[in-house]
Amino acid sequence: MTENCSPNPDVINPEMKLEDVRYKANANTCDGHGRSTASGRGYNAERLVNAIFHESGRAFLGSIESHVDAYVPGEVAYDVEAKSCVARYQSSTSEPGRYGQFRIWKHHHDELIAEASQFDSRTAIYFFLVYSVRLGIEEEVGKLLVPAEVVDDVLDNWSLEEHVTMGEEKTRQISWHLLLKRLGVSTDRFKSENIIDLIDE
Repeated sequence: MTENCSPNPDVINPEMKLEDVRYKANANTCDGHGRSTASGRGYNAERLVNAIFHESGRAFLGSIESHVDAYVPGEVAYDVEAKSCVARYQSSTSEPGRYGQFRIWKHHHDELIAEASQFDSRTAIYFFLVYSVRLGIEEEVGKLLVPAEVVDDVLDNWSLEEHVTMGEEKTRQISWHLLLKRLGVSTDRFKSENIIDLIDE
C-alpha cells in the first residue's frame, strides 16, 4: 500500500498485475492476437483499475459512462478512464491496426475533464496500461496513473477518424514511449515499479 497524505484515494494493491486479473479473477481469456482480443484485454485493464484501489483486490467492471471506466470513492474521488496497448505485437500477424499506441477520443477526453471540473470533490485521471504478448498470452509491462489535465497538456495533432459506432470523430494516437517521455517518466522506471502514480507529483 502506498503512503497517502492527500485527500485522494489510496492505491491499495499496486502489486496487482494484468495477469492476476486474468487468472485469479477468472476474467476474459484473450488467447491469440488481433482486434478480436483487444476489447477483452481492454476490459481486463478496467478490472485492474478497480482491483488496485479495492481493499479486497477484487477485479470487477464498473464502467459508468463511455468516458468513465471506473469510479473510485474518496474525499476527492476519481473518475478514471482506462487505456491499454500492447508494447510490441507479433511480427507474424497480418491483422491491421496501430499497436504500441494509446488511442484517445477527443470528445471523451473533453467530457472526462469537464464533468470532473464541476466538482471540488472529483478528479479526472487516466490509467495507462502497457502489456506484451507472448505465445498469445498477455503480460504486464507497466502501469501509470496521471491526471487528465496533465495528459491534456501533452496531447497535440488531433485528427479525424471514422469509428464504427460514433462516426467521424477527432482522435489522438500516441505511442506509450512518447507519452512516457512527455510525462518525464523513464522506460526503466515504468517497467521496474509496480505502478507510477503522478497524481500528487
